[in-house]
Amino acid sequence: MKLHLVHLMLTNPMKTKKEQPKKPNEIENKNEADKKSLSDNQITALKVIAVTCGILSFILFLVVIGLGVLHGSIPVCNGGYTAIPRNFDQPGVFDDLTPQEYVNVKDFLLSDSTLNLVPFENATLNSSYIYMIDLLMPLKDAVLRHLDRGDKQPERTAKVVLYRGNRDPPTVEEILVGPLPKPEYFRRVSNPSYTTNKIPFTSRPVDDIEYHTLYSMLSKVTEIIYPILRESYGLSYHNCTKGVDCMLFFDIAPRGTESGQRKSWFWSFRDVEGFYLHPLGLEIQIDHKSVNTDDWKVTKLVYNGQLFYTAEDLLKVYREDRGIKKIKLSPVGYKEHLYSSYIRRGDRLSDPPLQGPKLVEPDGHRYQVTGSHVKYMNWDFNIRSRTSSGIQIFDVRFQEERIVYELSLQDAAVFYSGFGPTQTTSVYYDNSWLMGSMNFALVPGIDCPDTATFLDAFHFVNAGIYKHIKNSICIFENNANLPLRRHYSNNFAGGYSVYGGLAGHSLIVRTITNIWNYDYIFDYIFHLNGAIEIQVSATGYVQSTFALPGELKYGNLMNKKVMADIHQHLFHYKVDIDVNGPENRYTTLDITTEHVRNPWYRDVNKTQMKFESFDKRTEMESVTQDISIPKYDIIYNSKATSKFGANRAYRILNYAKTKFLVEDASFAKSGLWAKYPIAVTQFQRHRGDEHFNLCSK
Repeated sequence: MKLHLVHLMLTNPMKTKKEQPKKPNEIENKNEADKKSLSDNQITALKVIAVTCGILSFILFLVVIGLGVLHGSIPVCNGGYTAIPRNFDQPGVFDDLTPQEYVNVKDFLLSDSTLNLVPFENATLNSSYIYMIDLLMPLKDAVLRHLDRGDKQPERTAKVVLYRGNRDPPTVEEILVGPLPKPEYFRRVSNPSYTTNKIPFTSRPVDDIEYHTLYSMLSKVTEIIYPILRESYGLSYHNCTKGVDCMLFFDIAPRGTESGQRKSWFWSFRDVEGFYLHPLGLEIQIDHKSVNTDDWKVTKLVYNGQLFYTAEDLLKVYREDRGIKKIKLSPVGYKEHLYSSYIRRGDRLSDPPLQGPKLVEPDGHRYQVTGSHVKYMNWDFNIRSRTSSGIQIFDVRFQEERIVYELSLQDAAVFYSGFGPTQTTSVYYDNSWLMGSMNFALVPGIDCPDTATFLDAFHFVNAGIYKHIKNSICIFENNANLPLRRHYSNNFAGGYSVYGGLAGHSLIVRTITNIWNYDYIFDYIFHLNGAIEIQVSATGYVQSTFALPGELKYGNLMNKKVMADIHQHLFHYKVDIDVNGPENRYTTLDITTEHVRNPWYRDVNKTQMKFESFDKRTEMESVTQDISIPKYDIIYNSKATSKFGANRAYRILNYAKTKFLVEDASFAKSGLWAKYPIAVTQFQRHRGDEHFNLCSK
């Protein structure tokens, strides 16, 4: 600390007084008295100021001495790095669309009369409207030329999904809009894969426009069977009192058993917290294939495991009591449904209640966040949030060398087994539920540490305006709970000669997606040793079903009327690895055993492990592998070596290899990627359509 002393220049008025002309005596004497009085007052004031300055100087001296003592006795904390918000006026090549870009794309398309689009808020099923707007990533080659050679940043382009219900036949259409931020053109996607395999209109995700009519139908159906609902559950749907006697309906996917169908099962639950664990045993199927809602109809109803084809038939059989197995559930009170809530209950784990440990950053953040760019120790990378699948991480560099161009989730699938119509039919491809947009604000201290940095996300889907999700992504540094490296050098005399150790830390990028009952916690973890870890954790609620007798072999009872059935979760990640450039090879080091004569003992044979390297020359060789053989999966650069002469390489460790148990089922054809623990494809440079990169490593 520097102490600046201010020198006060005080002037004496007596020394600078000018000669005055002579006056009459009485006037002259009065003036002299006034002057003398004024001089005395000034001197008194100066004395007071001097004393005050002296006291303040002494106090300041003591403060400086005190600060010096404190500075020498306790560490001085660094403030760390602060996050710098996104620059919406100059988005980077990896940045998501800005709010203004969303608005500009929407307005541009709605103003074009050739498209004949209707605003979402005014749209019906048999009109054309915008379903989703998202960023279209430029070709990898163009991005690398921009990043590595200083070429101009590729123009920003939006990909827009249109629902064309007024076409004959109705279609799902994808168009490209650019350049952003001020669009001047749109053109239909010309990707060969898309044009030869058009998206069936029956396969589109259900949006709010369609849901509105579906739930209106459910209201009419449940009104017909109202007497059954009151007698069976003490509940109703079309005229219930919220929080008192309501039931809920939710749908499942897929919407049919074969392509071209659009039949959705809706199953019922009690309207309480954690309703997922309160199924009621009533399931209704609606055929809603047509864009004309007058053609929609209820095709099946299942009540307590008994099948009916119309609501009227179910009511008639129930009233006539012709052998029907009725459900008799008494109204559920507070205590009965408490098991599914998040209300604290049971004995306290500590008395008095004590707080658990928390993350502390003594010097503040050791990572920097500038817009969507993150820098941590030797790591550099960029983050964006894709509407369909969530976080994508681009241009990952370690020690200033790019090792991964893209790391991202492509899809997640869940395959259920069961007896009832909903549980036996449930097959979820979570991309269709728009994982990227299905999240909410992360809660500091629970979802992420209190000290985490939070980023917002913007999505334009299933609405007439973009959606702003605050605190959608969090970034934080964490203690790895294991040393990165350590060793005691034992002196074999009861002690040690040397100890060395390095604390382990890592940076975590996290988002949490809610897909109906499940909450998926997606973590991308960057370790100090140059390793990247991907982790998925599932929490929330299980998908339960009414405990019919036929369900018992597919799961476990949670109580007398509720079961949780067996199911398989599978996640599909894309890792575009660039080890010293994009020209990489894929090889496996297969670990086998050999039986050989010990070269140092003539009569001794030895069984030992060895590995053999197998370069994969075709894409099919990379996927047709026996997962029972232990192996190392290696991506390496044959033209780049370390100072020791070894090829520069990265190893892929898949800790969750599992057999795809239902790959022969018809509904699994959309998820055949799950057959392979790893599949490596060749990087293709496409010149025909600058906007598409069909394959990646």
